[in-house]
Amino acid sequence: MTQPSPLFGRTAVSQTEKAYCALEEMIVTGELPPGSQWSETTLSERVGIGRSPVRDALQKLAFQRLVEIAPRQGIFISEIDYQGQLKIIQARREIERLIVAQAAQWADDAERAELARLARELEDLKAVNDMRMYMRLHFSLTSQIGAASRNSYAAEFHAMLQTLARRFLYFHQKRHPDLVQICELHIQQINAIVEGSVERAIATAEARNDYAENLARNILMELIVTSAVTISSPPRGRGGSD
Repeated sequence: MTQPSPLFGRTAVSQTEKAYCALEEMIVTGELPPGSQWSETTLSERVGIGRSPVRDALQKLAFQRLVEIAPRQGIFISEIDYQGQLKIIQARREIERLIVAQAAQWADDAERAELARLARELEDLKAVNDMRMYMRLHFSLTSQIGAASRNSYAAEFHAMLQTLARRFLYFHQKRHPDLVQICELHIQQINAIVEGSVERAIATAEARNDYAENLARNILMELIVTSAVTISSPPRGRGGSD
């Protein structure tokens, strides 16, 4: 069976990494729909990779909350977490401050050159308005900044949150009229990192997450108004007043 073309332009080395890349792309873009049920064998055939690498890849995807593995039942593609979408951005905001600050400090010349190249691609994307291309650049940018930060722990959690936010955006791209503003926010962040400005890198991270939070709120409000989703109120904590 023909493997899907890589959406995010990743160069995978091991079979497990190839399986992970292929499956994550299928989940983010809805080729494996939310709530759908699959077997290891079917997914292995779908990506053209053996069951052992697929099994290992699924463990990582389960950690990232993209799949749920049910013994003797199969693999379930996780639903989009509308209830937690703003919490995802809230958590990403805090981690991204650390990631971009460290990247601005520790990126080497080759990493800064690669980030500058990605900024040029984002500039070109403004005129094209191609969401699939944006997804590819978004993943590449997350990987590059994570590596430049020299903090693999923070980078791993940041990448997970980015994936969840990316899937939410991809599924609701029709509510996103163009990519000009979001590309510009990324470019400003990249420029700050390339120039080694920690303060500006943090400020651009704040601006980007402010934009993402407002966009998510608008999408959620529209979905609630049209009854497409239902958001329940969080439980009151102890000592909360009525």
